Amino acid sequence: MFGVPAAARFLWPVLLLSLGFALPLLVTADYYFFIGNLIMMNIVLAIGLDLLLGWAGQFAFAHVAFFGVGAYGTALLHTKLGIPFVAGMPIAAALSGLLGWVIAVPSTKLRHIYLALATFAFAEAWQWLLNSWDALTGGPNGMQIPPANVFGLKIAGDGAAFPVLAVIAALVVAATMLLTSSRLGRSMCAIRESEHMASACGVNVYQTKIHAFVISAVYAGIAGGMFTLFQSFVGPDKFGFVTLVLLLSMVVVGGLGTLPGTVIGAVFLTLLPEGMRASMRSLLIWQEAVYGAILILCMVFMPRGIWGLLQGLRTRRKAR
Repeated sequence: MFGVPAAARFLWPVLLLSLGFALPLLVTADYYFFIGNLIMMNIVLAIGLDLLLGWAGQFAFAHVAFFGVGAYGTALLHTKLGIPFVAGMPIAAALSGLLGWVIAVPSTKLRHIYLALATFAFAEAWQWLLNSWDALTGGPNGMQIPPANVFGLKIAGDGAAFPVLAVIAALVVAATMLLTSSRLGRSMCAIRESEHMASACGVNVYQTKIHAFVISAVYAGIAGGMFTLFQSFVGPDKFGFVTLVLLLSMVVVGGLGTLPGTVIGAVFLTLLPEGMRASMRSLLIWQEAVYGAILILCMVFMPRGIWGLLQGLRTRRKAR
């Protein structure tokens, strides 16, 4: 977990950057760029949830609400105030972090199922607000997003957005590597294992929980801004229970509390529905059943996720 050589630690962001600049040279179809954009966004979104759930051990489910704050915040700053994407996304992410702090101060005093219920209630209240505030959010009809401008480059399609999203995802992954290797990251792991032992070792449990909550919310806000970069429409249906379940599945199937596992889970569960949609056109009604069965099998046979399985195989090979 800690003490990994620097060259190996930064392999993931280097791969993301390489993919971001190499893919436009290899493919031309907008569909593949759209899938790539989804993957980059989901990587950031899943890492943010894993920091709170897998690293800090806090069962909080308000992540989709902060995702919505980032998306609607970036879109509204652009459409209402004319603020460009490069400034609007950091502002919206900061607003997500501020709202995360407001929610964290009272809710992190709760534990386990009570924390989960309180934060899930907030997420549901946020979606109700998006559906009801027609004058600002467009209500259930959502709102159109004009093409963004990034340092003079007009993002008019998925192909133009992909390198920008790859750079953002790589920076987030690199920042997460530094965070999880820091004192705060070790404190989060200590709280996950035992709050009482962490407190006895000098960790400020309450403040560490709040920091984890705020950082997770900022990550979700960044992902929301990424969403507006390659989408021309934002609506409340994207920030509900279905998205929350998908994010939880990414974190658990990939490997809870592991950065490589979260990246693998985000890639796998972003590609899985698309692959099923392409290969099971005549069996559309079975797609959700097959998707659920795959998730159940992963939980039963890979309790530590895909990354845990790979690490176990590697350990056994070394033992031989």
